[in-house]
Amino acid sequence: MKIHYLVTSLETGGAEFAIPDIVQTLEKLGHQVSIIACEPRDLGAAVRLTEAGLTYRLLAKRRRSLPIILGSYLATIFLDRPDVIWTSLSWGTVIGQLAGRILNIPVVSFKHSASVRFHTYWLRKMSRLWIGDSQTVVRFLRDEMHIPAQQIMPWPFFCSNPQAPQANPWDGQSVLQLGSVGRLHEVKNYALLIDALAAFLNKHPQLASHIRLTILGDGPEREALQAKIEQHDLQEVVSLPGFSGEVECFLAGLHVYVQTSRYEGMCIAAHEAMNAALPVIATPVGELREAVLEGQTGFILEGDLTAAFIDVLERIFAQPAALRQYGQQARQYVLNRFSRELYTQAAASITANITASLGDKLHYQTSTK
Repeated sequence: MKIHYLVTSLETGGAEFAIPDIVQTLEKLGHQVSIIACEPRDLGAAVRLTEAGLTYRLLAKRRRSLPIILGSYLATIFLDRPDVIWTSLSWGTVIGQLAGRILNIPVVSFKHSASVRFHTYWLRKMSRLWIGDSQTVVRFLRDEMHIPAQQIMPWPFFCSNPQAPQANPWDGQSVLQLGSVGRLHEVKNYALLIDALAAFLNKHPQLASHIRLTILGDGPEREALQAKIEQHDLQEVVSLPGFSGEVECFLAGLHVYVQTSRYEGMCIAAHEAMNAALPVIATPVGELREAVLEGQTGFILEGDLTAAFIDVLERIFAQPAALRQYGQQARQYVLNRFSRELYTQAAASITANITASLGDKLHYQTSTK
């Protein structure tokens, strides 16, 4: 089966960073996959594609209007017609759905979060099959987007790595290293996280030299976040080093991972942190509701985020030894639940479903090329 994997952009982000594993798994199952991005943005994900030996095509060199991007993609299809258009993220999904409707090509769409834009909901019936990147998103597709259950399949696109470096547990004496990985975007709630840390240090000023927060990533909120750091006089406590492809090494240098998102789907970064044996402090959104278990794999920020964050840090400083157990249980959770075998089985089930449900269409397209 020839697949166009059409994604909104190649910017820094979980859905984009998952592309190498997704594409290589589909290729190992015998399918031909072309990676196509509507626009480049910061090209953070392109680094991972290059490292994985994968090539990609850009429909535009900068952000353009829908008609221009659609026209560019239609021209691409005329030169290289796929059996299936597999879309990822909202803009890529709209372009793929319209192209599929115009040229009578089946569309399969990935959904990566438990939230929906109006156009995604309005055009939802133009995709023959929807793939949820977690059970949370599968439920959202069924209950909130009202897609029939037979048109939804799960593919949790995090795959654990038993060989990934593990973090050293905090000894309770050295500087407590907190960290997060993500696009500097309002959905990640980093501004409120910085406010919460400032409130904690206002309450416990003697701990200012014993705690550090590093947020790895880049995005549109960088200037606002840096201004907030300066507003609270936290330049020695909070750092924004920018984008880095060395995520595993970064995680291995932390003691606790923090994810304060307003909404999520799978949240690859938090699961990678658990893979590195890090306990996680997280808001109960998306798949984090299932993965971050209070008192087992980490801490949940319920209710007021600032008050909850202060409470969690106070408990950590009071009982640092608990972090080792939480981290090991977090690692075991992802190794058991997100193995390479289960990841490949999910992909095989989806492609078998596509082949079976769209078999007549695929046969027709192949026989008329």
